[in-house]
Amino acid sequence: MSAAIPFRPHLLAAICGIASAGALAQSLATHAYDIPAQALNASLIRIASQGGVPISVDAELVRGLQAPAVRGSLTPEAAVQQAIAGSSLEVARTGSGVLTLRRGAAAAPQAPVATGAAPALPTVTVKARRASDGTTEGTGSYTSRITRIASKSDQAFREVPQSISVVTRQQIEDQALLDITDALVRVPGLTYNGTSFFSRGFAVTGMQVDGGAPLAIGDYSYTLQQDMAFYDRVEVMRGASGLLGGVGDPGGIINLARKKPLAEHQVTASLSVGRWDLRRTELDVSTPLALDGRVRGRGVAVYQDSDAFMNHRGSEKAALYGVLEADLTPATLLTVGGSYGQINNNGALQSLPRYSNGADLQLPRSANLSQPWAYDDTDNTEVFGSLEHQFANRWKFKLGFMHSDKKMDRIYNYTSGAVDPQTLAGPKWGAGHVVTDTTQDVVDANLGGTFELLGRHHEFLVGADWQRVRGDWTNSNLAINYTLPVNAFDPGVWNPGMAAADYNYSARYAPWGQEQVGAYGVLRLHPTDRLHVILGARASKYEFTQHIETRRGAADWTVFQDAKFNEPSKVTPYGGVIYDLDHQWSAYVSYSSIFKPQPLVVAGPQPGTSLRPVSGKSYEAGVKGELLDGRLNSTFSVFNVERTGTAVVDPSYPTSSNTYDGNCCYLPQGKVTSRGFDVELAGEAAPGWQLAAGYTFNSTRDESTQKVYSSITPRHTLKLSTAYTLRGDWSRWRVGGDMQLKSRHHVSGTALSEAGTSVAYDFVQPGYTLWNAMLQYRIDPTWTLTLNVQNLFDKVYYQALGSTSSNNVYGTPRNAMLTLRGKF
Repeated sequence: MSAAIPFRPHLLAAICGIASAGALAQSLATHAYDIPAQALNASLIRIASQGGVPISVDAELVRGLQAPAVRGSLTPEAAVQQAIAGSSLEVARTGSGVLTLRRGAAAAPQAPVATGAAPALPTVTVKARRASDGTTEGTGSYTSRITRIASKSDQAFREVPQSISVVTRQQIEDQALLDITDALVRVPGLTYNGTSFFSRGFAVTGMQVDGGAPLAIGDYSYTLQQDMAFYDRVEVMRGASGLLGGVGDPGGIINLARKKPLAEHQVTASLSVGRWDLRRTELDVSTPLALDGRVRGRGVAVYQDSDAFMNHRGSEKAALYGVLEADLTPATLLTVGGSYGQINNNGALQSLPRYSNGADLQLPRSANLSQPWAYDDTDNTEVFGSLEHQFANRWKFKLGFMHSDKKMDRIYNYTSGAVDPQTLAGPKWGAGHVVTDTTQDVVDANLGGTFELLGRHHEFLVGADWQRVRGDWTNSNLAINYTLPVNAFDPGVWNPGMAAADYNYSARYAPWGQEQVGAYGVLRLHPTDRLHVILGARASKYEFTQHIETRRGAADWTVFQDAKFNEPSKVTPYGGVIYDLDHQWSAYVSYSSIFKPQPLVVAGPQPGTSLRPVSGKSYEAGVKGELLDGRLNSTFSVFNVERTGTAVVDPSYPTSSNTYDGNCCYLPQGKVTSRGFDVELAGEAAPGWQLAAGYTFNSTRDESTQKVYSSITPRHTLKLSTAYTLRGDWSRWRVGGDMQLKSRHHVSGTALSEAGTSVAYDFVQPGYTLWNAMLQYRIDPTWTLTLNVQNLFDKVYYQALGSTSSNNVYGTPRNAMLTLRGKF
């Protein structure tokens, strides 16, 4: 929407299609429509989405109107005619193919506008070219009508029988979410432990970009470092995702949707300053390039420099993103792009110990046992592309690929050991050097469309994907590690030698990685207007490779391990049933599954053989609603997740724990359950009021030990993001913020004291609530000034709980950021 037009939430921003030279051809093509009777605006959204044709409408004309069912092989114009049958509206098609709704000639004329009265809202064609595929940019909304995360095809949230959350472009800008971690922290049901995200008690290890093939997430695969300036939105589906995610845990999957070129010229620039010397600039340019807009481009540049609330820590990053789109024909779209990002961090992250009995050291939040000579530098490069073709028979083919390359050079220091409550001794210095080069390649191809059976239209999608991760990394440790004590309360300066001769042990993993190939299919049947049945399955084949060489000091490299692991093809089924209670509400049940190979967890006797994969499954039931003419999405769901085959220690053998060499010895006897419910509400709750709120209750249990399985997962979490545009003379002002509530959680275990005895510990992070505030002033139609305050009440808490030895990290203290943003 043009910045010159004041924000009016009554406009149907999602009713749009592809505003390009191909629009006319699309408006003349026929499509298979099977849309139930519902609110007229909701039917128009479906027609625009399926037909790929822009629809221009003043929302006041359709407010409160109902549409009959729209069925048959129809042009978009004919489908709209069916939808408005019986109303006083008529549809007209422009020469470029845009469909416009207006009052019919027989309709009563409007009374003249009285002098001094506000003028009637004009008909507006929304120009966000891709809004029909879920794009949130320009909608001003905290929700999306369309998602691709669950089925590779564009589906409304009510058409997916699992819990889905979205962080939109508007929310990203309102809450000043700079990177993907900032965004995911706001997602209902997700828990962050400082390094990884957990959903329903399990680590989220799978990700998609633009709904493509699954990416593996991890320190040595694909790291969550993405800058949000490159992305339109973040979607998260909770529960097992074996249909599209391949191997992994049954917690959920993330989908990042990149920004794409717009049909019109747009430039966005912003400048931010904040506490700890934060300075950030963004420039985002999108424009038609050639052939009357059939070739479009977009580029984004980011630079950020800041210190941190902890000592000896600072960060500088620069990133570039570019993407081109070309309409090769009215039915064929080619997309190519790439990005490059460099992150240079000084010092090491905070990693504090505790007393050996688990008590808190009560260190200041700025405490950091890092040394100023530590650093980690990372370069991330991505290249991607896709080809989409819409066939005349209403079927669509899509081929996509992505190549990522992550290079890291890191010299780090740390401390290891708990603090003795009497002597205050225990921690000792350690340091090392890590160099990594990891590539990941993914390819995805699918074909989907509609077909007719027994007089009704149904949908089918079939596809295949491929993922390969290859790593080459070396880790070296100093000879003097764990020999020199450190005073955790006054660490002072430690300057060990960091030359090659000072390292006594090195391990090189080359190659290290995994490869998986999958084939999947999804069948969506519509036996009646209200009943929808979804059946799907995925067949996956997994391979793991690990070649390890080691050396002592300056000696030659020797082969330590050369292992290859192959998991035979595994089929993971998926199923769901959706029943439309009325035009707003649907009830659903679903079943989904996943499996997780365990190549590095082995059964005795040593050297052992890898355990069979962990299998996971998720049952979910609930209701979903599209309220207020579809502007507000709501979900209530109950879930039961089970994971079996979890490794437990085999007491018949001595144990060894070498994280990347194979851990021995274990038995596949574990069963883990996770149960609870989600409540979520997102979108426009009232004119000018955007809201995204979610509450999750989650209880996890390890059935083999009869204890809590994921003790870092709070039983209760509540998250809320909101923004409200004031009315009348105050309409230049916007107020809002967000909050995150977590109930108590804990960690437990045993640690060795200075005397060599085993000491049990169990420490707790009490429940806490974080409040963040936002105040925005629109200077003119082009410029806005936004103040964001994080941790408004300066709550002291631990963002991550580790052990008594290390990995305890304070949450960020109160800080503020001021952003000037212009859109031209």
